[in-house]
Amino acid sequence: MEVEMQRASEGDLPVKAAAVSSGDNFDYEAEARLVAEARASWERKANGEEEDEEDPEMWLDYNAYEAGRFRDTWNCLYFGYFGRFEDTTKIPPMRFTEKLPEQCHSAHPTDTLQVFSVKVAAISGGLQWPLHVFGKIALRDSVDHNRNMVFDRTRDNCQILTQEVPNLKLTGPSRAVLLLDPVTFEVDLKVKGCTESEDRHLSFLAVQFLNMIPHDSCLRIRAYTSKISTLKFTLGIVIYSLEATISVRVSGDGTITLGRRVASVEVSGELNVSVKALQGGEVIVHRESGFKPKKAGRSCGTLDVGFCQMDVSVAWSLLSAEY
Repeated sequence: MEVEMQRASEGDLPVKAAAVSSGDNFDYEAEARLVAEARASWERKANGEEEDEEDPEMWLDYNAYEAGRFRDTWNCLYFGYFGRFEDTTKIPPMRFTEKLPEQCHSAHPTDTLQVFSVKVAAISGGLQWPLHVFGKIALRDSVDHNRNMVFDRTRDNCQILTQEVPNLKLTGPSRAVLLLDPVTFEVDLKVKGCTESEDRHLSFLAVQFLNMIPHDSCLRIRAYTSKISTLKFTLGIVIYSLEATISVRVSGDGTITLGRRVASVEVSGELNVSVKALQGGEVIVHRESGFKPKKAGRSCGTLDVGFCQMDVSVAWSLLSAEY
């Protein structure tokens, strides 16, 4: 199943004391102490009372060096108010599909960021194909600053990448990524070795996507190089867009679980849902259906592939920057 979007035409937040609901065995006092220490050091440096010690890692792999500092920065700014550093976003898709926004929420079409693909574009440092890759890739937007996962695999569930097929199998985002402020790409990918001690960091990043919002939706390519790899992101900036959540049911056979079901679609655009049936690596059936965006509610359609019918439902929702 492939999902694609087409056009039809043409100030830092303060730290706030708050109870964190996730994690029953989390040591809040220890985390609070770490946050206080990091914040105190951060303030001393800001006032010129303390200088950064030169870290050799900064010159060996600047992106990894910055990623190592990202946790302290995040805790200084957001710990407590937005939960913990490891938390994933609790904001669901389809927030306003069936109900109008509450008075405390302002919901409307919004500029969003769509991740189309992430691939390992180059390797070095003695790495050889194939690669057994595991770890995380998450996006953090300014709605809640939590992780919106697009790739998440444990060591015992690696994805095998080859030189011919170097793209990661993405499984997110779980909701639309709003492009109101810079979006942080957080990457922690490893290559599995024979033992855990032989695992190697493929890519360790915490970089912001900074972009002037264009007049029209467009593609953007971003490449990030570490000591032993280059990751290439293919991204879509989707202007004045709505959130589409797709579900597919096979007649008489139940629901298909889609690996990626949330897409951003321009208000003036169209969402195309297509299905391809392959036999021996050859496409034998290709069906496609287009859906015009709505600000709420659902759109339904059917794809007849001969041996079965697929009922497609698209839930539409406005977007809100309110947490």
